[in-house]
Amino acid sequence: MNKLENARKQINHIDKEMAELFEKRMQAVEDVVDYKLSNQMPVLDSSRERELIDKNLKYINDCKYRDSYLSFLHHMLEVSKDYQKQIINRDVIAYQGTYGAFSYIASTKIFENHKYRSYPTFEDVFKAVESQEVSYGVIPFENSFTGEVGEVSDLLREYNVYIIDTYDLKVDQNLLGKKGASAQTIKKVYSHPQAISQSSQFLKGRGYEIMPYPNTALAAKFVSEQDRDDLAAIASKETAELFGLEILESNIHTSGDNTTRFIVISKQLKPQGTNFQMLFTTKNETGALAEAINLIASYGFNMESIKSRAIPNEPWSYYFHVELEGELESKQTKEMLKKLEDICTDIKILGSYTK
Repeated sequence: MNKLENARKQINHIDKEMAELFEKRMQAVEDVVDYKLSNQMPVLDSSRERELIDKNLKYINDCKYRDSYLSFLHHMLEVSKDYQKQIINRDVIAYQGTYGAFSYIASTKIFENHKYRSYPTFEDVFKAVESQEVSYGVIPFENSFTGEVGEVSDLLREYNVYIIDTYDLKVDQNLLGKKGASAQTIKKVYSHPQAISQSSQFLKGRGYEIMPYPNTALAAKFVSEQDRDDLAAIASKETAELFGLEILESNIHTSGDNTTRFIVISKQLKPQGTNFQMLFTTKNETGALAEAINLIASYGFNMESIKSRAIPNEPWSYYFHVELEGELESKQTKEMLKKLEDICTDIKILGSYTK
């Protein structure tokens, strides 16, 4: 046995011991998590980290390994914290808006008997999922009447998260007011711009002053807190019940089939599924987009949708967001993606799921 073979044999033996010790360490971490949960303590304990690093560095006798061991310790602590977050936030679902919003309603239907945490913006939900503050995020993706929520594609492009599921929620928009109010007494109507757009036919010609609001549930909450019969909100029946409002006019949305598709985002990619989504940017050449679409079709993929979006801070540049029928892990998909790399400047897999 030569020197290289002997060194590799020794490394293999050490790696086996390290794996066994790693498992023991993570089991101890689970005990730490139980204690932190019982005592409502945060994951990060900076003083404990500094103490552990200083103590462990003293175990290194050969100073030439100290910097490398310091990097190893930092990485090990990050792994530990990530694992703690996964356990502590295992049943926490993030949604944008407030209690009673359509995103909240969708979250409760997708994930029953979980903890639900609200965030002010879509981006805040993405950040929470990426940092593992929560297990999953529920985000509105498109509406059957008003179309896509364009900001979401940009966030999928920017953040390191994946779509793992979709859910279609039938959305009934209603005019809500205080007890004693009526459609005739109303002067101002508050709601999210999407809900206002979905109810445009009903609102037309009534002389209401339209007041855009960040969220349908927040609009309903605001109206419920005012001692006035001339204010109304557009929101769901569930929201009316939550905030004690009367339904002045029901089902005021223009489209008979008013459905919002939500996506569930996760830190982890789920490879299995009947559909997958991706983003790609073509080279700035004549026919490049057509070439990409033809290539996808040549491998037998049905493209269920394609959307173009301007690339932020790059004038006159666009990326394309597509949903395809097919299995992400199939040989066919891998070959198609490999070929697509030759004609695209950027490709990002957004996730896989079963419709």
